[in-house]
Amino acid sequence: MSKFYTIMIVPDQNKKVRSFKVPALVYRSIIVFTALLLVTLSVLAFDYIKIFQEVYKNQHLVLENRQLREQIQLFQMKMNSLNNDINRIEVFEKKLKIITGLDQEGFQETQSEEGKDLEPDLTFLPETFRDKLLRFPADAKITSLPEVKIVKDLYEEKIADNLGVAIDYRYSRQWSDLTQKSLELAEDFALFDYKENILKEKLIDLEVKVNNLDQFLLDKKSLLKSTPSIFPARGWITSYYGPRKSPVSGRLKMHEGLDIGGKIGTPIIAPADGLVTFSGTKAGFGKFVQIDHGYGMETIFGHANRIFVREGDIVTRGQKIAAVGNTGLSTGSHLHYEVRVNGIAVNPLFFILD
Repeated sequence: MSKFYTIMIVPDQNKKVRSFKVPALVYRSIIVFTALLLVTLSVLAFDYIKIFQEVYKNQHLVLENRQLREQIQLFQMKMNSLNNDINRIEVFEKKLKIITGLDQEGFQETQSEEGKDLEPDLTFLPETFRDKLLRFPADAKITSLPEVKIVKDLYEEKIADNLGVAIDYRYSRQWSDLTQKSLELAEDFALFDYKENILKEKLIDLEVKVNNLDQFLLDKKSLLKSTPSIFPARGWITSYYGPRKSPVSGRLKMHEGLDIGGKIGTPIIAPADGLVTFSGTKAGFGKFVQIDHGYGMETIFGHANRIFVREGDIVTRGQKIAAVGNTGLSTGSHLHYEVRVNGIAVNPLFFILD
């Protein structure tokens, strides 16, 4: 037998109370429906709040991505400008090498050609990323297998590690706008890192080249300063380099230097920078000075009247080291001057420029 629930409606004053019966099944159905409706509305309200929060977060991320992309583009412009500056410095460095003859001296850098002139396989990269790489300037083109590996590693690091997107996913899948923009941002980051690596390598290479050039010029400067290129005393040449009849023995003998006549006391100066290796008296030469200029070059000065330097002194070109005299086996006041290269006497006139 069906049960009924009596529902009473109590109106305001002066009106009759109304009542009616509702079957129990209908009554319970209304209660259950009302409860389900409340739960559904609660779930919808919760979802709406979450969606609203996500929309706000997405808008914030989109704005942040756009700002980051603008910053990356700004940095890339600055890097391009820096790259142009480096290129100009490299051109200037090459001109200096040509002027100084550094290339002819065999100091030019040798680069391995392994892996060069290969058509890089970039099919693992998205099409947009490949297009960006192909638009690189000539000095940043990917032309070797190691460079392909660098780009691959950078791309995977930025896409997979930083953004948490699996490498197996390609652009063939339908990503959301936010994900798509994140991937584009990751591409920009990867390209930025790649360009930065290129600039670092170019700077290191340029630093090595400039250091080599600097060392080369320092060596050249040192060589020039160490080359006996001026007359060691004022006077006139009384005897040249070559075979001659000895004024002492009367025999034909090789004269291994120049005899420069002058008054006693005339200053004798160092014709180049060097180290005094002997200062004293030597048989036949009288008061004698010997200077080691490095690079296998030595000079000797004989028949001096006075000596103003000691063994071990470092002298510079033009420094007074002795005075013209008539000591030793000498027939008159003069300076006997020799230049030796690797121990062999050579004609001093080959070196004198003044």
